[in-house]
Amino acid sequence: MLDLYIGTKCVNLLWKSFELLKGLMCKMNLKKIFKSCLSLVTATALTVTMAGAVVPGDKPETVSAASTATVNLSKTYQYIRGFGGIDLPEWQGYSLSDADLAKAFGNGKDQLGLTVLRVFVNPDKNQWSKGLKTAQYASKAGATLFATPWEPPSNLAEKYSNSNVGKLHLPKQNYGAYAQHLNDFGNYMKQNGAPIYSISVQNEPDFAKEWTYWSPDETTDFLANYGDKITSTRLMSPETFQYGAWGNGRDYYNKVLQNQKAMANCDLFGTHFYGTPRSKMDFPALESCGKEIWMTEVYVPNSEQNSANRWPEAIQVAENIHNGLVVGNMSAYTWWYIKRHYSLLDQTTGAITKRGYMMAQYSKYVRPGYRRTEVTEEPQSNVLVSAYKGDSNKVVIVAINKGTTEVNQQFEISGQTITEAIRYRSSGNENLAESKMSPSGSGFNSQLPANSVSTYVCTISGSHGTTGTGSDGPVVSEPLKPDANGYYYHDTFENGTDSWTERGSVKIQQSGRMPYAGTEALVISERTSAWNGIQKDLPVDTFKPGSKFTFSACVNFLDADVSTEKFSLTLQYKDSSGETKYANIDTKTCTKENYVQLYNPEYQIPAGATAMQLVIESVEGTMNFYVDEVIVAEPNKKIDGPAEVTTTTTTTTVTTTTTTVTTTTTPAPVTTVTTTTTKPANQPIKGDTDSNGSITSVDLIRLMQHIVNKLELSGNDLLSADMDGDGQITVIDVIKLKNLLVA
Repeated sequence: MLDLYIGTKCVNLLWKSFELLKGLMCKMNLKKIFKSCLSLVTATALTVTMAGAVVPGDKPETVSAASTATVNLSKTYQYIRGFGGIDLPEWQGYSLSDADLAKAFGNGKDQLGLTVLRVFVNPDKNQWSKGLKTAQYASKAGATLFATPWEPPSNLAEKYSNSNVGKLHLPKQNYGAYAQHLNDFGNYMKQNGAPIYSISVQNEPDFAKEWTYWSPDETTDFLANYGDKITSTRLMSPETFQYGAWGNGRDYYNKVLQNQKAMANCDLFGTHFYGTPRSKMDFPALESCGKEIWMTEVYVPNSEQNSANRWPEAIQVAENIHNGLVVGNMSAYTWWYIKRHYSLLDQTTGAITKRGYMMAQYSKYVRPGYRRTEVTEEPQSNVLVSAYKGDSNKVVIVAINKGTTEVNQQFEISGQTITEAIRYRSSGNENLAESKMSPSGSGFNSQLPANSVSTYVCTISGSHGTTGTGSDGPVVSEPLKPDANGYYYHDTFENGTDSWTERGSVKIQQSGRMPYAGTEALVISERTSAWNGIQKDLPVDTFKPGSKFTFSACVNFLDADVSTEKFSLTLQYKDSSGETKYANIDTKTCTKENYVQLYNPEYQIPAGATAMQLVIESVEGTMNFYVDEVIVAEPNKKIDGPAEVTTTTTTTTVTTTTTTVTTTTTPAPVTTVTTTTTKPANQPIKGDTDSNGSITSVDLIRLMQHIVNKLELSGNDLLSADMDGDGQITVIDVIKLKNLLVA
């Protein structure tokens, strides 16, 4: 009880210090100092916790002795999007060099393996090119980019009434123009080879003395009523300064959760961790809403000069990452400046710092597409453990020993046999030091030096499931089994995109304009290159190299100047050397307004193939196109599709009578005149059930009357009524004609 009393007193003193510093900041206009002080307060609070005190709001932990850190692969949590930071030349006065970019976004020796880049939305669109080089490099390296605005364009903003609260304010009458500004930025980045995954409403609206203040009601209003205007990228919530440690930080998120329209337009949530202790990182209502949460800015524990290599202070970076992932269920963790005197890369030399190595313990090995899985988090005092499912036979475990003495720790992956475990460790005198463990059965034993972080990349003999794509990104699933029809996948797009994602600069969405079957198809639009299409991950546990499958997809296009276009169904994969390869499954010519079936009943998965994606794209054009009824099935499965349409020219020949003219005066030659006239055949127009050359509601009524035996259609009228070309007149034809009329 004495420890608890002392700990509580310390926390109260720290809180009073925090309030004092907060007031000082308001008087001195030194937000940077305040952020540093907040980090110091948080760090001190962590130290108090380590000493045995219980911070109010924390659940007391009882750890009597070392226990096994047991990984349970059957229980998984959030999808991991990645780890990264920002390069902000407008504020830093410098940008990342080519060597810095390689060190930051490469994942080889002496590289950080970052997979997330935060991008500054300059309020002046004429300055957007300043951050383009880094964004293009990161995008090409496979990183996820997201963008953050600090201020709206100057012509849209007004001075905020209370300068102690905010510098600027956006009047509601300018919300539409601001949405256009954000949408334009998304398009600019896409057009310049650096497409962004999402853009947020505002940086730190709750602590905006140096930028733009929004109230929780205002950001919710913007999301609800203007969020759908942003179509060039996904839309992120405002990124609050802290995650509910005090004040109204969580109001920004609760307001969105309570507003159906705002929630529908908000694709993911972002927050900052300044002044946010572990006890305030858990937000059950947000974690259970079905959308990712990203930690989009922080530095810990301070921003003091040349602090990046202080040891063991840097351990707090790893602990903050651990808490964000384990307690906060964050999908992304983003540092502030990538290169600074307190950051991941040294400002002078460009070398990876101790803080950088703390990030690397996660970023190099816990890759995008992994999922956090259950593990004994605190197997003994001062030891924190997290675990992640990777590819089908990979498991990554990260263990932090924040204590001052070395300990021995036993690890186990329940129900699995570990064939290999490689450890990468950073401590006072080590940086990602590599060593092979000696696993036995499902477990292995390892020493954890004082003040160290160890990452274990484990290979298991069986499989825990494999990585495929779900609505929120890759998910871990067991090998697929064919259904009663022999189908592994039957994507109808009636309820969404069926896990197909954008390939390059495109927009994908459901469309009822011209489905092949049912009421919806998938339309792919805003394409800038022929290879821009759609893709879907194929799990290697199901689609094993050497095995055969039937692949089928129906493709169509409507709005284009050409009458035909070739479309391809392709398998993108990596071979045994890690090189990306492309194998054609089928290519066919599509005639405008008529579906074509891409079909291969016996396609064999290439030897050594991994990281497989099924791709649908055009060969040359960039027109919008439609995809429907994608089926992957057992080999030699007959899958009916649209009949191939061939373009032919039909002529009608009319021969005139031969006329002979003879005179009695002067003999004249006999002249025979033959006239041939060619005209197009009388082709029926789909949907024109009264053959008058136009499609109206009358045609729909006639088709419906025919269905219920009130009207008999014949000839071209009957041919026009067969909307899906299957030789039968059914309700499906009615639906297709109705969709055509309302498109």
